[in-house]
Amino acid sequence: MLLLALVVLVFSYLIGAVPVGALVARANNIDISRHGSGKTGTTNVLRTVGRRAAALVLVGDFAKGSLAVVLARLLAGWLMPSVQHVDILGWPVSVSLLVSLLATAAVVTGHVWSIYLRLILGRWHGGRGVATALGAVLVVNPWILLAGIAIGVPTILISRYVSLGSILGATAAGVAVIVLVLIGQLDPTGLLFTLISVFIIAAHRDNIQRLLSGTERKLGERVKL
Repeated sequence: MLLLALVVLVFSYLIGAVPVGALVARANNIDISRHGSGKTGTTNVLRTVGRRAAALVLVGDFAKGSLAVVLARLLAGWLMPSVQHVDILGWPVSVSLLVSLLATAAVVTGHVWSIYLRLILGRWHGGRGVATALGAVLVVNPWILLAGIAIGVPTILISRYVSLGSILGATAAGVAVIVLVLIGQLDPTGLLFTLISVFIIAAHRDNIQRLLSGTERKLGERVKL
């Protein structure tokens, strides 16, 4: 199990670290790290490059999350084909859920702190992990994704603040995890997914400060290059 966990963590991190936003922006002759928030996510690409580029980044980042969890589950089935549960501190834990949790945590971490951009730019760089996390939870349990979208998207459309929608969407996803565990639709170990929601909210701490001060950019505002 230890070998499986290590392989899942490493491969998922490397998948998440692929800087889709930076690559798309570079294809448009723009160094995304030098414009707007400097982040490689969909929102900053939208503000600095445009809608088509942002849509491509959204799909790419979302796909990274889904791919990491799918590959983790396939790997678990290959390395431990006859093992459905493992005992951790006396608690039987689903192998599938455990590797999904590890993959989700690692792929989001890779997206936020990309080793590739670290080697190229000399500093840790990436996005905030929202789209990548949503892609991951789609595979884990679609209801978590739906809860996040149901709250996040209307918030963005009404307030025009992508960051606010992302924060409330992450909160809703975390609440959905708790509800799914309480009604027996998700193994209690799944409660650890709420930590990923907390991590994503924490990644928006600078946005929270700007929201409170009234200086946060709204959806549709472009950045001068």
